[in-house]
Amino acid sequence: MTWTPLPIAMHMANELLSVPVAGATLAIVAVLVAIAAHWARRATSDDRLPLMGVMGAFVFAAQMINFTLPGMPGTSGHLGGGVLLAILLGPAAGIVTMATILIVQCLLFQDGGLLALGCNILNMGVVPCLFGWVLYRAVLGPAARAAAWRQYLAAWIACVGGVTAGAAMVPIEAAASGVLQVPLSQFLGVMIGVHLVISLFEGAITFTAIAYLRRVRPELMGLEPTGGTAGRYRPGYAAVTASLLITALLLAGVASWFASTWPDGLEWSYLKHHFGRAEKAMQNDSPTVAAVEQWQRKLSPMPDYGRRETPLGEASAEAAGPPAARWPNPNGWRSLAGVLGTIVTLGILYGVSRWMRRKDFGFYCASEK
Repeated sequence: MTWTPLPIAMHMANELLSVPVAGATLAIVAVLVAIAAHWARRATSDDRLPLMGVMGAFVFAAQMINFTLPGMPGTSGHLGGGVLLAILLGPAAGIVTMATILIVQCLLFQDGGLLALGCNILNMGVVPCLFGWVLYRAVLGPAARAAAWRQYLAAWIACVGGVTAGAAMVPIEAAASGVLQVPLSQFLGVMIGVHLVISLFEGAITFTAIAYLRRVRPELMGLEPTGGTAGRYRPGYAAVTASLLITALLLAGVASWFASTWPDGLEWSYLKHHFGRAEKAMQNDSPTVAAVEQWQRKLSPMPDYGRRETPLGEASAEAAGPPAARWPNPNGWRSLAGVLGTIVTLGILYGVSRWMRRKDFGFYCASEK
């Protein structure tokens, strides 16, 4: 059985992996996320943990905005968000937040394969959060009084390194699965090249978010608040949180109409890019992978962030081709899916943050102070 990946799906599809590689990666990632949750409770201050919900909602919404890559017609990119979350929340809380976003996208909207969920969390959450954070701190130096230019440069370098490193994992995972029909070096080169361009845009988006928070709440960036009149009239946490949430809802509900309809960098790299005489970059004939794909189609409430054309429990129709080439493309169902996903992500992460703030959380004893 063969299938066509959904045209706007942004993450790894089931067909890119074998069952053993998918299962092993999912098990490894489950352990890593559990460790990250444990460490986040220990390393993240209580005033930052509530930001997990609103920042998760913001990243979920921002990921819906694909942008056309200059000089690469037919290709688009989107925010990953892992580096931004690591900078604001710390790498451990960033991993937990990204894992939640990717689980919501996979289960509700069939964005990313169910078998590929572990790889998507690893590639978009664990690797960018950890590697990006290391680069960010190495360039930033002492955070308390870091100059603005140094912080922006550190964030940009972290985005380039984190996004590219995560993208480089995809060819390695596909090669380990035995589904590659082209040399690993070729696919790896294409993925790195495309995502280097995407990472520059991710750096710009991260730069904008950091510049805003640096101005209104520098302590969230690990900076010492400046004194004077400006410091006394900074908006409170509630106002900052509300501004981020409103922005997320506008991105998901309205700005998504203006997103590029071209395939994203991953999909273009293995579906649209021509590798010499190879007819296609991937070939996966596993009946188990096909069965999981079919099962996911049956149970996804809003596949591809749109309306189900079949009742829940029946396989949704496969993608017939690229979406209509209209721009902007107002779509009420896509807006509903975006707003719904934003709210669900916010709610789950709010509950997770409250759970993590409990004194008896995880491996901690009830008497912990």
